[in-house]
Amino acid sequence: MGQNGVIRGEAMELPGTSYLYTIATLSITYAGFAALIVIFRQIIGGGVSNYDIFVIRSVLMRSFMIAFSAMLPPALALFDLSQSVIWRISSLFAALPLGLFTLTFLARRRAVTDLPISKWALVTIGSQALITIFLLMIAFGIFVKPAAGPFVISMAACLLVAANAYLVQIEVMLRGNVEKKKRK
Repeated sequence: MGQNGVIRGEAMELPGTSYLYTIATLSITYAGFAALIVIFRQIIGGGVSNYDIFVIRSVLMRSFMIAFSAMLPPALALFDLSQSVIWRISSLFAALPLGLFTLTFLARRRAVTDLPISKWALVTIGSQALITIFLLMIAFGIFVKPAAGPFVISMAACLLVAANAYLVQIEVMLRGNVEKKKRK
């Protein structure tokens, strides 16, 4: 058995791989539901507002970030890297887009609506920021050993936050147009 669990030329499965594939599958499936809202709105005679497009785009971005991040560790395992390096790289590459998404969220939202931001949106932003910080801690080995457990928990938390954010927005989306209004 080699350094990375290789036996007779065959790599052993990275811990947490099945769970990560499940998270990726759920994330992509969940993204499909976002598209259904657009179709539902058109069936009931409502148009699709810029805010609807913002929400759908945000759902899709989160879903693809989660799916990519969840699939990265098994892909990196193919390069004969140590598990610690795999979890560090995966955590860093998961933290960067999530952090950028979180930092730009309010500006992107303000571009499409003047509606006041809800407490749930603030909880979502705060949660994403905490997950990003935790992923960076894993990447740099600060208080957290780079391993499957912390990374998998981070990805599950991302999926939970994304699902909650979408569920909170469904009511607004189904109510109707919330286009940006001029401030008086």
